[in-house]
Amino acid sequence: MNNKINIFKNRSKLTKSTYQKTKKILHRYGYKITPYYEDDAALNLVLGGDGAFINAVHQSKFSQIPFVGINTGHLGFYQEIEPDNIEDFVRDFSNGNYHMEILSVLETKFKNKTFDSINELVIKSNKSQMIRLKVFIDGIFIESFAGDGLIISTPHGSTAYSLSAGGAILHQSLNGFELTPISPVYSNLNNTLRAPIVLPQDATIEISVSKRDFDHTVLIFDGRQEISGDFRIKTTLSKKKINKVILDKNQYWSNIKDKLM
Repeated sequence: MNNKINIFKNRSKLTKSTYQKTKKILHRYGYKITPYYEDDAALNLVLGGDGAFINAVHQSKFSQIPFVGINTGHLGFYQEIEPDNIEDFVRDFSNGNYHMEILSVLETKFKNKTFDSINELVIKSNKSQMIRLKVFIDGIFIESFAGDGLIISTPHGSTAYSLSAGGAILHQSLNGFELTPISPVYSNLNNTLRAPIVLPQDATIEISVSKRDFDHTVLIFDGRQEISGDFRIKTTLSKKKINKVILDKNQYWSNIKDKLM
């Protein structure tokens, strides 16, 4: 049995105490903790909230080693385990009593570079100005957009910023992604995309940035900001996938009920 576990954690006080507790339990079950990412570990264990989980995915460069989270944050939508249930998890993991869920990843190309995101891509102004965009799906012009911006989210990212902007909740198992407008501006003189669009897994979204908005349009990948630097932005689902350990197949709906409703 591979007994190596990568630990990722934030710096909160609760995380520090939970880490000490987790370390003792893991050692008792024969596991070795690695303070830095190692690509031959059996598990990526994340202590913190959703931000810590997303940071761990990026720090590990979208590792194929399974992830699981212990919730020491606030919402903790990605985090499967509560601090009081750590030993139950370690026991179940050791005995193989868990399921594996596959999480999709967005791939965005612009400026001849590729950027990945597990939650969302946000296209907006960095000056609190309206931006004007054109939306193409699979090469077909769909609609112009004027407003605060657009969100392209994965199913698991659909419960974050996209939901706040009026997007739909997509179950994490769905093979697709979502395009959600942020505060669209509509008038008799200005048509704009006003409703979210749910796309299949093989769809491609292309966003064309208006020249007059080029200098203040930014792209935000899971909270990491990039200046647009290009008039054309292309997003689709990546071939990369994230493996996430779950103990209860109904955990998703429990999370929806307890944390979002």
